[in-house]
Amino acid sequence: MDLPFDGAISAFFHNDAPDQIRQAIKGADKDDILNDTYPYPERMGRKQYETEMEQLQIELVKLQSWARESDERIVMVLEGRDGAGKGGTIKRMQQNLNP
Repeated sequence: MDLPFDGAISAFFHNDAPDQIRQAIKGADKDDILNDTYPYPERMGRKQYETEMEQLQIELVKLQSWARESDERIVMVLEGRDGAGKGGTIKRMQQNLNP
């Protein structure tokens, strides 16, 4: 069964991508990010990350408490390619939640 985008990225690379893009991709290692500002202009420091993650986990616990008290349900959808970090994100999000 063919998927709708099989080969579409390769075809774009070979047929339509600007030469500058082709050269950047050809010269890159597999883990390189070709745009230094993707997805954010600068990398967040570890201390700031931990501080913000702690605050956000408190908000998740509040959300869980609200859902339990109001008998509401919550759905979270995480979309991303394989290896994009969905599993790690879920693990960090649930570490302070009560099953």
